[in-house]
Amino acid sequence: MYDFTPEETAYWPMQAEHPKWKVPDKISIQCALSGGGARITPKQNPTHPGANLDNIRDAAEEVLSLEVGPSVLHFDHDLYSLVTRDGKKMLPGDSYTYVVKPLVEKYGWDKMCTHINCLRGDLEQQMLPVVTGLCELTYTHPRASLAWLKTTIPLLQENGVRAEITIHANPEIDLAERLLIRSGLMPNPNLWVLLFGLPCKGPRWMFDYMPNQKAMCQGLLNAVDRIREIDPEAFITVIAGGRPSRYIVALAMLLGLHIRVGMEDTVFQYPHKDIPCRNNAEEVRWAIDTARLLGREVMTPAEFRETVGLRSRRGFKPWGDSEASAKA
Repeated sequence: MYDFTPEETAYWPMQAEHPKWKVPDKISIQCALSGGGARITPKQNPTHPGANLDNIRDAAEEVLSLEVGPSVLHFDHDLYSLVTRDGKKMLPGDSYTYVVKPLVEKYGWDKMCTHINCLRGDLEQQMLPVVTGLCELTYTHPRASLAWLKTTIPLLQENGVRAEITIHANPEIDLAERLLIRSGLMPNPNLWVLLFGLPCKGPRWMFDYMPNQKAMCQGLLNAVDRIREIDPEAFITVIAGGRPSRYIVALAMLLGLHIRVGMEDTVFQYPHKDIPCRNNAEEVRWAIDTARLLGREVMTPAEFRETVGLRSRRGFKPWGDSEASAKA
């Protein structure tokens, strides 16, 4: 019909003619236990652990008891959570000493890589987990004041802590490029974390609007493209937040990105159902199982540290000096 030669019609090309896609075999899976900008409380989800600090520690223990656990464990103690089960109130920085230090002493750094929200309280309380060696990862906000950024980012770097650039809405990518990257405060490559799809709370708390699956796909792809334009080797983590919940992190896995699950930022398991998350360990198991179905394996804490350039921890010396090694 089209005058093809016998050779042209003799066989189909081998499918290996198409190269393999660039999807990392390993995936970082973070677990965020409670708290955060989503302001989820036990009133919204009765199984949420944020009622007190002891509940949060118990939730962490449940996750750390898994045979295969997350790459990173994230602690964020919202203001209403700053009380022990027996009613003792605490300041934000002190609360992490109360919750996180016993977990590290029990399970060790091989089992957990610590991510701590260092944004609450005065500067001393914000930086307490950093200077005491509890914190390996934290956030920074491009919409924060330049004075705060110039004060905190060098402190993080001096203490061996890496900061994720947190993006809630697309315009913050522009701020990050100008205030953090172009200024030299945070040279590339950087760690980025994307929290989209939550309800907005007035002009201060803005989130990319994702009312359906098409909007979710378009919004995430657009943000990733804009980040890659300014930081080609960016390490991007996508959070299961709001209605997008498990769907947005499943999409992130397909895109070769990294993910964060847990009860901090979403009430729901699925966007089309009102089934609440039951516990953090279940969300971690779902994430690991889903990643494996897609041919990806969760990083261990040690593999995560090596991938993002964090030093191994021994004791509570954040800079990994000889004294810390001797005490290990």
